[in-house]
Amino acid sequence: MDVVGKVMGSFNAEALKEPRGFIKILQWILSIFAFATTTSVNTQLSFYAKCPDFMEMVRQTTSVSYPFRIEDQTYQMPLCKNGTSPDVSSASYVGGSASAAEFYVFVGVIVFLYCMAALILYIFFDEQYRKNNLFSIGDFVVSCVLTALWLISSAAWAQGLVNLKYDTDLKESDLYRRIPDCVAYTCHQDVMPNFASLNVSIIFGFLNMVVWGGNLWFLYKETPWFKVRSKPPTTPTQSQETDPQRI
Repeated sequence: MDVVGKVMGSFNAEALKEPRGFIKILQWILSIFAFATTTSVNTQLSFYAKCPDFMEMVRQTTSVSYPFRIEDQTYQMPLCKNGTSPDVSSASYVGGSASAAEFYVFVGVIVFLYCMAALILYIFFDEQYRKNNLFSIGDFVVSCVLTALWLISSAAWAQGLVNLKYDTDLKESDLYRRIPDCVAYTCHQDVMPNFASLNVSIIFGFLNMVVWGGNLWFLYKETPWFKVRSKPPTTPTQSQETDPQRI
């Protein structure tokens, strides 16, 4: 209880008024938007085949959601089943962007947790942060790494989203050429996945990178490297100036 009392007694919200404090809150919020707009997507794609018997339409609907493993989704084969057709089996789509999406979300979650830890450090241990150079140096170095991770993960996820859009556009990805029924008859995709939220997630990713990069200057000013460079040069003492032997 004494330890808890000491920690609560050291509560100091003044750090939140400094750039390193209120920018950290902004980074915490932006990280939530980044991974939430990625993991919350649950959309569908659907295509149908016009089978020859009375122009029957057979529709195949597939769910598309995080982590976007399109290659794990299946559709039935053959689409148009008649008395002479073999038993229905499953075939898989081609593509997917799971690795890029998971890496992007991983970075977002790590940043979310680090921002919470940094805010606790600023609010409850601000005195130790200012006295111990290891805290300020560590904060600056970790922020440099996270800035780079935002750039890498956002670029990778942007390319992953381009691939995902291509793989779920069945006409562009030439899926119909791999389905015998679509070659013999006619197939159409009537439902395209809605990736509006994923487009926003890309924007949040690069926005996070910009905010983290801009905050590096304020964190650098807290390190001893900046304080040494900004320290004014020493001037001669009065005794040195008046001592004739030193002239």
